[in-house]
Amino acid sequence: MIRRALGGWWRGVLPPLLAGKGLWLAITLLVVLARFGSADVWPHTWQSLAGWDAISYLDIAVAGYPAHLDYHDAFLPGFPLMIWAVALPVRDPVVASWLVTLAAEAFALWYVYRLVLAERDKRSATFAMWLLALAPTAVFLTAPFTEAPFIAAAAAALFYARRGRPFAAALAAALACAIRLTGLALLPALVLEQLARDRWQPRRSLVYVLLVPLPILLYCAYMGIRTGDRLAFFSAQALPSFGHQLTAPWDGFSATWNTMVTAHDGEVRSIFAREIAFGLLGLLLCVAMWISTRIPRSFAVYATIAWLMTASLSFWRSEPRYILALFPAVLIVCDVTARARHVRPVLVAMSAILSGIGIAVFASGRWLG
Repeated sequence: MIRRALGGWWRGVLPPLLAGKGLWLAITLLVVLARFGSADVWPHTWQSLAGWDAISYLDIAVAGYPAHLDYHDAFLPGFPLMIWAVALPVRDPVVASWLVTLAAEAFALWYVYRLVLAERDKRSATFAMWLLALAPTAVFLTAPFTEAPFIAAAAAALFYARRGRPFAAALAAALACAIRLTGLALLPALVLEQLARDRWQPRRSLVYVLLVPLPILLYCAYMGIRTGDRLAFFSAQALPSFGHQLTAPWDGFSATWNTMVTAHDGEVRSIFAREIAFGLLGLLLCVAMWISTRIPRSFAVYATIAWLMTASLSFWRSEPRYILALFPAVLIVCDVTARARHVRPVLVAMSAILSGIGIAVFASGRWLG
């Protein structure tokens, strides 16, 4: 029975997973060949993954956190610990990170499939997997970023919550919190699901949600011992490397918009145009989830809080990447295309083209999100 289940898992997950990885490899090889020629093509291909925030994750995986307050403290330890564990036998942190994100994306696709299948039908669930694997910013599911493991944990948490398994849901949500602060958005979603299941009469099973923020609390305690600052995670966010300060979403939008329209360099304008476009797309998806009567309220709660956590900053940054965390919104796309299913392959193909462009941007070392 287990063998049959695993066979079904791979038959469903493998095609979109291989399509996404194949597209990444093909585009990256072309960029590397254009930039460096045929000499040492493979080392340059692997090294192209280690850019931007990925460098920090790899630093922590190799050397740990610094003794004093540093920008590295703004990164939670869940993902670096995964890389460290795999790097022990592999002996190459970049290759280890690729293996981690490969396995994590497989689980992410599987849980997104099961989540959509439980809410809609098999065709919609398969469509959702392909949309995720070939999303415009799917390169972050391959590079050493938290997107793949976070989506795997968050999708598992929502799936188990909807299936009435609060302990499994809380454990998955706790893992998401160990990977990224956005995992806290799962806490109210899980509470809402449990209360609805208990007919708004709280029971002892609701206590499980206390596990969700535990990894963040443990990290704060660790930072208190290591640096003397239990809030080092939040203090690091305000360092010049990040410059993050909480503010209203419209203030962050305004600052990003003003930077875009006053920029003289075309590349800079395109960067901030993407930030604004994906940030507003995330808002539109959240609004659509609330308007729809077919979307579980817990999904809308999670997506809205996840979007607010990234948009309520003094400056919109990495919105093209963070929108991947709004994966429950794929149900909106499934519903819109339910009566015109011939459109779905076209949408996947268009998304794959944008994904290829995103891979090329990232492989060339430019800012994508």
